[in-house]
Amino acid sequence: MSRLVIYKDFFRSGRGADRATATLANAMAAIGYEVHIVTKQSAKEPFSVTFSPEVTCHCLPNPKRPFIRTLNKWLLSSALGERFLARCFPKWDLVRVCSVRLQAMVARLKPDVVVAAGTNECVDLLLAGPLSVPVVVMFHVFPPECFRKNKFRRASRLKALLPLAAECQVLLPSHCATLRPYTAAPVTAIGNGIAYPIDEGVPEGDAREKSIVYVAYFSREKNHLELLEAFARLSALDWTLHLYGSGTPEWEERLKSRADALGIAGRVRFMGITLTPRPVLLRAGICAFPSKVEGFGLALAEAMWCGLPCVGCKDSPGVNELITHEANGLLAEAGPEAYATQLQRLIDDADLRERLGAAAARTARRTWSQAAIIQQWDDLFQRNIDLAQRQQTPAESADSPSQEVAPDTP
Repeated sequence: MSRLVIYKDFFRSGRGADRATATLANAMAAIGYEVHIVTKQSAKEPFSVTFSPEVTCHCLPNPKRPFIRTLNKWLLSSALGERFLARCFPKWDLVRVCSVRLQAMVARLKPDVVVAAGTNECVDLLLAGPLSVPVVVMFHVFPPECFRKNKFRRASRLKALLPLAAECQVLLPSHCATLRPYTAAPVTAIGNGIAYPIDEGVPEGDAREKSIVYVAYFSREKNHLELLEAFARLSALDWTLHLYGSGTPEWEERLKSRADALGIAGRVRFMGITLTPRPVLLRAGICAFPSKVEGFGLALAEAMWCGLPCVGCKDSPGVNELITHEANGLLAEAGPEAYATQLQRLIDDADLRERLGAAAARTARRTWSQAAIIQQWDDLFQRNIDLAQRQQTPAESADSPSQEVAPDTP
């Protein structure tokens, strides 16, 4: 039995990265892997996702050091501050301290392969030095985005540490080339698996609500403001817009204020977070997905699986690769007017909604079924395990059997 450790810093938001990580852990356990989740989240704090009983969770929360945390944020806002912290006060570098603790946990668990479930996790795991087992780094976002935002030196550290990874996983084939300048390791495209029933029927057009649904975190990149502007331009007053998700109180208030100013507050519904989007997607009539950039767009793929006709943005990476214009959805040019035009087309044409929705379901079920995606992950893990075993010295190969670690399960 292969032993897999997956490190994810937190499971708080319920967003795509949380759900994709949990889905991977549960699926690998189901096919016989011994799966361990390691997280910085406290065992007292509820997870935003559910793990199967076969997955063991280990909580390794960071100690609370308010003064040192503030000092880190100040020093790590510049390269000079980073060098000063590393040379003069290395024990005050909280990411480095976290990395030492994480590597100690990994050493105790003795896995065959380790997954860093994101780029922040890659830095956390490897800042203290290379691991003796292969590390696979997951990219949940469009890779260039990870190297543009140097918040607390994360981007510079990621550039330095990524060469220590045995392999990187991106979500779409086009993303492979965008990551190549940063690593010589293999880069493999594996999409997010969808665990919905593959033979499930989709509702007929007249069984669906006259609602436009968007499942996304409230942020600038998700482009809710443009969606509100587009919705205000529609002539169909009997259609409603359902926004699922959450964000900072400031962002939610900003969206509500804009809906009120546009005169559409009565037809825009803020639905909160849903941990079960499938029933929502099976009821809705149209999926709006105006996000500016996505690593994959899991909520979009799930909407397609449920037979929803979807409208994305033509210039949005991670959206324009899932949707093929006029074939399995619609892509709009930039701006609320163009986006409203594509929404209005679907509202006015029930046959178009049904045709594009059926094509979207075929695309999703052919490409992102759970079984197909998990087979790709199994292949990736096994080739890295096999390679590591071939590279071991005879002395390393004769190590004593691993010891079990008492779980700390929330």
